[in-house]
Parts: sequence; C-alpha cells; structure tokens
Amino acid sequence: MATHFTPSQAHAASHHAAHHHSASAAAAVTATATARLHASAPPPSASAAASALCPPHLLAAASPASSSTARPTVHNPIFVGPGAPWVQQQQPQQRTAAAALGPEFRRARTTRTISKRTRGNGGAGAGALDRGRVSSAAAGRCVDKLLRLAPEDRRALGAALSSFRGELVAPEDYCQVLRELGDRDKSAYRAYEVFYAALPLVGGGAVEKGKLLTAAIGALGKIGRPDLARRAFDAGIAGGYGNTVFAHSALISAYARSGLATEAMGVLESMKGAGLRPTTVSYNAVIDACGKGGVDLSVTLGYFRQMLQDGLCPDRKTFNSLLAACSRAGHLEDARAVFDEMIHLGSGRDIYTYNTFVDAICKCGNMELAMQVVLDMEAKNVKPNVVTYSTLMDGFSKLEKYDEALKLRGKMKSLGIQLDRVCYNTLLAIYVKTGKYDEIATVCEEMESLGIEKDTVTYNSLINGYGKQGRLDMVAFLVQDMRAQGVAPSVLTYSTLIDIYSKAGMHGDAFNVYLDFKESGLKADVVLFSSFIDTLAKNGLVECALSLLDEMMKMGIKPNVVTYNTIIDAFGKSKILTEEDPEIGDMGIVGVYGGQIVRATNPATRGGRSAIDVRMRRSHELFFILELFQRMIQQGVRPNVVTFSAILNACSRCNNFEDAALLLEQLRLFDNFVYGVAYGLLMGHRDVWSQARSLFNQLGRMDSPTSSAFYNALTDVLWHFGQRQGAQQVVLEGVNRRVWENTWNEFCLDLHLMSCGAAQAMVHAWLLNVRSIVFEGRAMPEFLSILTGWGKHSKVAGSSTLRRVIEALLLSIGAPFQVERFNIGRFVSPSAVVAAWLRDSGTINILLLRNERVQHANPSNLVPRLQALQL
Repeated sequence: MATHFTPSQAHAASHHAAHHHSASAAAAVTATATARLHASAPPPSASAAASALCPPHLLAAASPASSSTARPTVHNPIFVGPGAPWVQQQQPQQRTAAAALGPEFRRARTTRTISKRTRGNGGAGAGALDRGRVSSAAAGRCVDKLLRLAPEDRRALGAALSSFRGELVAPEDYCQVLRELGDRDKSAYRAYEVFYAALPLVGGGAVEKGKLLTAAIGALGKIGRPDLARRAFDAGIAGGYGNTVFAHSALISAYARSGLATEAMGVLESMKGAGLRPTTVSYNAVIDACGKGGVDLSVTLGYFRQMLQDGLCPDRKTFNSLLAACSRAGHLEDARAVFDEMIHLGSGRDIYTYNTFVDAICKCGNMELAMQVVLDMEAKNVKPNVVTYSTLMDGFSKLEKYDEALKLRGKMKSLGIQLDRVCYNTLLAIYVKTGKYDEIATVCEEMESLGIEKDTVTYNSLINGYGKQGRLDMVAFLVQDMRAQGVAPSVLTYSTLIDIYSKAGMHGDAFNVYLDFKESGLKADVVLFSSFIDTLAKNGLVECALSLLDEMMKMGIKPNVVTYNTIIDAFGKSKILTEEDPEIGDMGIVGVYGGQIVRATNPATRGGRSAIDVRMRRSHELFFILELFQRMIQQGVRPNVVTFSAILNACSRCNNFEDAALLLEQLRLFDNFVYGVAYGLLMGHRDVWSQARSLFNQLGRMDSPTSSAFYNALTDVLWHFGQRQGAQQVVLEGVNRRVWENTWNEFCLDLHLMSCGAAQAMVHAWLLNVRSIVFEGRAMPEFLSILTGWGKHSKVAGSSTLRRVIEALLLSIGAPFQVERFNIGRFVSPSAVVAAWLRDSGTINILLLRNERVQHANPSNLVPRLQALQL
C-alpha cells in the first residue's frame, strides 16, 4: 500500500538516514530515491535497497555480482506510469485510444507561471556555491559607494572600485561585492560594469577570474538579466576562464530565475559537450529551470533520471525543485509522493519544502489539506513564515474565499509576522476583486510607510484586477504611475494589457501595446504571444494569427494549449463576409505608433466573397483545424475541454453535415474516447451511449466549468445538426449529474450557464415535466418563469444571444411566455395559462423532439484534403 501524507504521521525512517552517508551506501541512497517505501515496513539495508529498487545501471554499481540478474519489479514508485524516472522513455509506434480523462483535460484558466519566493537555502541557485565565505568590512563600504554612482558610468565605477584595492582581498571580497549588488541593486548594468572593472584587480589567474565570473553571473541572474549573464559567460569562455562547472551552473540558475528553461537546458548540454561533468548543483538548477519554465513534468523527471544515471545523489534541493515542478504542473499526487520520499531518504523537510508543498495543495484548491499541513509543520517544529501565510492567502483568494484569506492577515499580525511585498500584493488583488477601493488606498499607504515600494508584480496585480472590473481609467493611470516611478514593465505587464484591451474590444489599443513591447527589448513568452494571437483572432485576422504562431515557433517558443485553443476557436467563430456585407472595408485593427497609423488587415476578407466561396472557406477551415490538432499532438500539447468545445463549435457552424462528421471521425484516430463519443452521438448510433455514460461519469470527477463546457459544446453540435433527441438526452444526463448548478426547478428554469443548443433542449424537457405535473393535478405557483439573463456581460449590454434564441423558440412552439416588464432576461407566464396550453392535444407533438438531421447539398472539397493529410 502506497504511503500517503497525513498530518499525524510519524516517519520512523528519519533516524535511519545517518548511515546512508557512507560511500559504500551511496548507490543505495540514489536507488531509493526512485521508489517509495512502505510506511509499515522496516527500513531496508543498503544492499537490500539497491537490489530491490535500483535501476539496472546503478544495480551493477551497487552489486557487481548481480549485474546479469533481471531487474525486479519496482514497488510503490514515486511517479507511476511512463513518466517514472527509472523508466527508459520509448516513442510509441501508434497512439492508443485514451481510456480515461487526465488532469490535462480540465479547463485551462491561465498560462501564467508565478514563481514563489525562495527563502533560506531552499533554492537551487548558484548561491549554494557561496556558503561559508567570509568577506571583509571593506566590501560592504565599497558596495555603498558603488550604489551612489550612476549605473552606466563605467569610469566612475572603475575608479571607485580601484580606490578599495588595498583593502579588498582578491577574489573573495570582489565576489562578495558582486553578490551584494545582485541582492541590493535594481540596475544590472552596474554589476556588469563592476565585473569588468574587477577582472584586472583579482590577478591574472584563471581560477580567480573564474570565481569572479561565477559571482557576476549569479548577481545578474538575481537582477533578472540572464542576457547580460550570458554575455559575461561568453566573455569568460573567450578569455579562457569560463569553462568551469561553477560558471555553467550559475548560468543555468540565472536562466532558471527568469523561467527560461530552453536556454537552461541548452547550457547543460553544452556543459557536457565541453567535457565537464555536471554536479548535483547543475542538475538542481536545470530541474528548477524546467519547473519555473513550465516544461512538461516528464521532461523535468528526465533530468532527474539523468542525474541518477550519472551516479549523483539527490539532496534536499533536488527534491525541493522536483516538488516545485510538481506544484506548478498541478500534480498533487506526485508532489505528495516527493514530500513523503524526503523523509525516507533522510533528507528531511525544511521551511521551503513545506511552503512548496502547501503551494501545490493550494493550486489544486484543497485548502483543508493545506491547513492540515501547516499544523503538521508546527508539530515538526518548523515555524510557518510569511511565505506560508501568503501562499494560503493566495489559495483562498483564488477560490474567492476572501474572508478566510483576510483572517490569515489578522493571524499574521497576532503572531507578529510582518507582511512582505508579496503578501501586500495578494491583499491588493483581493480588494480589487471585491471592489474595496478604500482598502486599496490604505494598503498602498501602509506599504509606503514601511518603505515597501510597489514593484512590477504589484502593478501587474492592480492592472489585472482593475482590468477585470472594467476600470480602464484606472488601468491607464497605473500604467502612467508605473512609468513615473521608474518600475519597468515585465512581459506579463504587456500580456495583461493586451488581454484587457482585447476583451474590452479595444483591439487598436492592444495592437499598440504589442508594438510598444517590440521596442522594449524584452523577450516574448508564450503568454504574450497567446494574448496577441487572441487579439488578432477575435478581430477576424485568423491568417495573421497563424503567421504569429509560425513566428513564435521560429523563435523557439513552444505554443501551449491556450495558444492552439485560441486559433481553433477563431476558426470556429470567424465571420466570413460576403460581397453584400456592409462591413467590407472596415476590417482590421488600427494602431497609432510613432506618429504613424498602422493597419493590420486580413487579406482573406478583402473584397468580399460569394456565398459559394463562404461555404468552401468553411470546409478549408475544418481542414486547418485538423492540421492544428495534429500539430498539437506532435508537439506533446495535450488538448483539453476548451479544445473540444472549440472544435465542436466549429462543427456547429458547418454548412455541411458530412464535413463535421468527417472531421470528428478523423479526430477519433487521436482520441477515440472523447471524439469517438461525439462522433457516435452525431451519427445517431445508439450503441455509443454506454461509452458516453462512462465518459460522463469521468467528467463528474472534474470541476464544474470543465463539465459544463463539455456538455454545452456537445449539445450544441447535436442540436445544430438535427440530433434533437440525442441533444436532449445529453442535457438530461447533465441535469442528473448536477452539471449546471441550480438550473432545474419544477416551476423555474434557469438557463444562465447553458449554451444555446443545450438551453433549447432543456426548455423542451422542462415543459414536458411541467405537463406531467399538470396532468397529475398537482398545485403550481401563480407564475412560471424561464431565466436567460439579459446580456449584462455582452459586448453590447442587453444583447444576450441566449435570450434571443429562447425568445424565438418560445414563439415558434407557441408557448405563452412573455418578457417580464422590468427584467428583459426573464420570461414569465401565469401557471393557469401554461396549464391550458399544455392540456391542448396538439402541444405534446410540439414538445416531443424528433431527429431531423440537417444536411445541405453544398459542394465540399474537405474529403480529398483530409485524405491527403497524413495522420
């Protein structure tokens, strides 16, 4: 039975770790890192651990005589399945049909990766190389003097540094100067210039210069300028003092701090190519980079596997970095396993370990377990700190449990724990979301009184919060204040602004933000590209969005599921104008930049199209959707429920049934479980319902947004193509599983959360249920009502698409419902009038749905193109 964490669990293995530090047992420790032990079993000996749990390449090292023996079954692995560190990865010959829905199928709410603060010695950075070094008092005075000078004044910085030449001990003091600049300075150029000024002062030896280089790279990485760190590293390589394990590891860590995993992995490979053997610190840094860079967890585990293959022992930092990677990937069970394994290996848990595990739990929304872990911390004499409480506050905030989050602030005050900038940022985000603007002003004043300056994260939080509230005036003010305070915008700032303006329909402003970003010198990430692709797509510029997708891939930026979903959704919703459409000539977004007017137009829309061209274009779009889906699979991007919904939305807009059916049939080759159900229901196959119910049962274990999005999309495509009975049955399955909260009531139907197809099927089912109540003679209230919402969140207030659709449906079936006088999103009718209508003999035939597959005799060239596409 696998070991699982419980707050009261006593890990008896902790006292057993001491004897593992001998060289003879090193292989056993490394081997034990790849398996989770039974809680009830006695601790195995080193040889037993090696023989039972060690991978083959380490088994030979631990026991040469047993090298020919077959490898035993690994029990209770940390990471089960093909991603396990001890499993050699193989490329499957053919993708098998999915038998279950993984966590990747859930609705993706954000693409942002937010790194938590690392406190104490929990990080995997180059700072680990600096322990035990003592600097002179002159180093501190030198730093104070350097900080008073202009960052770009090379001559003044060099003179200041030279004035301490007689007092500074080379190279230790010079390294300490650089490290302090990394901790205290905001300007990377100062540290960069000081590094070059210090080179001739530390002596001519490669060792001394190499130490200085490592310190400089670490400082520049802390300040957030890995580009300058790379420039210094390249200079060190050219000068003959940079080809060291320490310099490479420091550069990997610099990239890791900025989440640049691809660059970090490249440095590790170049390190091996240079004949250098990576150390535990090197691997810790690259694992940390993979976690922060959003790399797939299996890739991160691959480096852990390489570490073991190199005969290196994982330490606490290794597991902390793995734990952080699991946390960011949302893999709670894997995080739990790593958390348990640390005790079994004797590496112990520090405050960073607990904070990272709490973060993983909070990301999964299990705040009850998170609070239990905090209690366990206190029982283990690990005192929760400001990071712990800040993480809990953020967790409650994401669940919109703001009162619980604010209670933690009160507890921190009672414990005498001073809030830091991150805590204040969380507080500001809560007050923005709840519209408590007086409290926002109070928090900002409190930060100022404590000398805590607003940073990029503070402004990003405020901009994002006010943007979601539609307070574009405050967004503009914050951008100006940010510039006035000299706070440099980050890539996330630009991404957030693009997203805000795009959702507000201000595509020209979004375009201007992107142009500003192009001049900022910052390196774009997947979030920014996805935001701008979304802007282009929503403005009908699908071809431009595809071009930007190609551009980001050429830059080595891997699109994620949000990127692909945005373009697929754009294909499904794009408006193709005909020659008669009055909007011709007005397409495109306009930006004013540098005094010039810039217009981005979609060449595909220029000049208008005939009706036949529109139909042909729809068929072409389905081909492109399938091609994008194939590209997702090839790049290891897992489609999720949003992908499914976007594809079905595109199917719903097809003029040709065969096109939609063929698209779903082709998608079955990738995933027969999800798309096989959709295809079978669309074709009206009764035998698919057992598989459909199995799929619905799995969806029931997922969150409400994921489930409702799935049911809405599936019902829409069935309703659109005339599979009305199937659509209604899917809706009733959803009602029975409580997919739409508070939707079904005997005398009031709330359709707020439903799509148009699902809502229409629901109206028919609900009215049939009311009819049965009428014929049973049961009492009813004075009025019956149907709620649709009036379009509060529509681009044009009051123009609710759902309301218009339901109004048309009620009119078509002759239902005696009218729009309520003071609420245009509510249809009401006296129950007596409804009862009389339902008793009419002809009403039952109107309410009973019949399949009436809609097919248009339109030409389509999708079939030969799909056949030509290599799947």
